[in-house]
Amino acid sequence: MLGGLGQLARPDAVSSLRFLSEFVTPPSASSAASIVNPPSTPDTKSTTSTSTTTTTTTTVPTATTATTKRQKLPLPGSGPSRVLDCGAGIGRVTKQVLIKAFDHVDLVENSAIFVKQAREEYLNAEIESGKVCEVRCSGLQNVEFEGTEWDGRFDVIWCQWVLGHLTEDHLITFFNRCKKGLKPGGMIFVKENNAKIGIVIDDEDSSMTRSDTVWKEMFVKSGLKLLREEVQKGFPSGLFAVKMYALEPMP
Repeated sequence: MLGGLGQLARPDAVSSLRFLSEFVTPPSASSAASIVNPPSTPDTKSTTSTSTTTTTTTTVPTATTATTKRQKLPLPGSGPSRVLDCGAGIGRVTKQVLIKAFDHVDLVENSAIFVKQAREEYLNAEIESGKVCEVRCSGLQNVEFEGTEWDGRFDVIWCQWVLGHLTEDHLITFFNRCKKGLKPGGMIFVKENNAKIGIVIDDEDSSMTRSDTVWKEMFVKSGLKLLREEVQKGFPSGLFAVKMYALEPMP
């Protein structure tokens, strides 16, 4: 959720698409290519680092990349690409990011009000066209993959601004369940606020903002290998830092 800062939607979407493009080949008919690879801007190097344009058009942001190249998704023979949007709200990330990078999107959201709005209004056209398939109402701690229609279904499971509502035990259990929902070679992406140190608990909703160190501890405990990490650019100072993590199950 953008917390009323709607102007952050575009830099958020652009950064997410670029990050995904390292690992995912968008559908040929997608308009994502012009966003992921925008025309170069003259004299970009001489622009100050505080420029909004620079932060949203930089092609090589600060990141840690795996030394071993992996094949882009979807893998040959795996069928149309499919992603699960976790904690999807009304579907903003689905509409602005995931639908441009994948053939099909499923959503899971805890709020029945948001699910109804997604189905009947915000994503109605995408549902009618078949790009958006299932919009499920459920908390992440209750989502099951193994032995269901979501078993081995997804190339990518995308989690953005939702995992702070899960306790450590629920988070580890959720990540381990997600592995059962992935196709061979599938990945999990996490995009979340980062505290500077430890864990910051919100007094109003008891959600947790974990530090980068804590996130990485959670990944290890969940049997996930970190392939790449990147700081979101173009957000105002004074907010929590936002980081994106690309993960795959450990062998």
